[in-house]
Amino acid sequence: FVPEIVDFIQRIIDNGYAYELDGSVYFDIESFDGKDGNFYAKLEPMLKGNTRLLAEGEGALGAKPSNTRSTADFALWKKSKPGEPRWDSPWGEGRPGWHIECSVMASEILGSNIDLHTGGIDLTFPHHDNEIAQSEACLGCQQWINYFMHAGHFHVSGMKMSKSLKNFTTIKDALKKNSARQIRMLFLLSKWDARLDYFEGTMEGPLALEKTFDNFFSNTNALLRDFRLRQQDSDGKRHFLKDELELQKALLDTKAQVHSALLDSFDTPKAMRALQEIVTRANTYLQRGRASIDPQIVESVALYVTKIFRAFGLVNDGVGSRIGWGSAGLSADGASQGPAADRESILLPVASVLSDFRDAVREIALSGGDKKALLSLCDQVRDRDLPDLGIMIGDHGDGRALIKFVDPEEVRRERAARQAEEEAKKAKKEAEIRAAEEKRLAKLAAGKLSPKDMFRTPEMLEL
Repeated sequence: FVPEIVDFIQRIIDNGYAYELDGSVYFDIESFDGKDGNFYAKLEPMLKGNTRLLAEGEGALGAKPSNTRSTADFALWKKSKPGEPRWDSPWGEGRPGWHIECSVMASEILGSNIDLHTGGIDLTFPHHDNEIAQSEACLGCQQWINYFMHAGHFHVSGMKMSKSLKNFTTIKDALKKNSARQIRMLFLLSKWDARLDYFEGTMEGPLALEKTFDNFFSNTNALLRDFRLRQQDSDGKRHFLKDELELQKALLDTKAQVHSALLDSFDTPKAMRALQEIVTRANTYLQRGRASIDPQIVESVALYVTKIFRAFGLVNDGVGSRIGWGSAGLSADGASQGPAADRESILLPVASVLSDFRDAVREIALSGGDKKALLSLCDQVRDRDLPDLGIMIGDHGDGRALIKFVDPEEVRRERAARQAEEEAKKAKKEAEIRAAEEKRLAKLAAGKLSPKDMFRTPEMLEL
């Protein structure tokens, strides 16, 4: 793009908004600002005289000569020093200025009017303001960019993440600790143009929220699967009553809230809160028990949440009717872990047999016989054997279990975390007991008195 850059700069000179000085070319702020409808520093007009930011804006190009027309003038083309990169130009060998290549490449491809321009919040002034000025000076337009979107910075323990501070975390390293979906959820919980602080414990919120939605998706899928598997003839009664109508209205309100939030500068935290609230209401409705709910209204909620999550990039496939994450979830590298439907179709018959077997054994145990042994066996199947295969069986008040398919690796991680937490609590309790015993013994030792001193008076001690 160097030939295009040279031509772009020459057009700015020809339009009267730049000048050559000792082999370099500078943008003439005073000839541009306020002339022919032009305005410099459209994004941050209060900063147009900030010499510190202007100097930082020149970056590695270094200090300007003292004889520029204005201290605010910035380099479009810089004469190269010995050993620096260089290209031929009408002004001698040199290199592009700090801002010019962005204007040239964008305008060359997108034309004289661009709808959307993004960048970090720190680039607003002078970089983006200089881009606007030099582009409008060259192209002769009043508005080069319609909308700027400046993203907030990522901070680590209160400080901006940067290589110079050596406090940066690469995406590759982050994916060793959390899945792509979990990291994306962290970003969704913060406004795109706001600062995001990352510190120990930052991921607790996204992980807990993911678990909430994951449980809801699993319960809904299990409920629908069971409903279709054991569906009976209609009893001739109407089941879509007050509670169902209230949940349906809440869903319509949620859709309006999410739509409004996304129209308001992509307010994803507000949208996520609305989704969390409707899932909470749906979970409350599910607590009524399998026999007292309408699965279709719950399915409607789950389908809508999935639809929005798919738009947010949290769902791992493009299947429109699927509920939930689309598969076992996004792996650390974002790759598919296999279609969930295929896995379920293979495991469902086995899981149903095991579930029925467990229900029957449990009923026998409760009615007589060696209850403890049978119940222990049932618990082992429920709590360890089947979860390790990706199958969860949940007890319900109607005496029948509900089958859910889960990620076995996630189950094992949660089990390990619980065990570690229990061991930590046990170790803490043992340490407290030891400390209390040591304190008691120390107190006893401090209170001991030699027999020969036991009956001595103060007067005797003075002797």
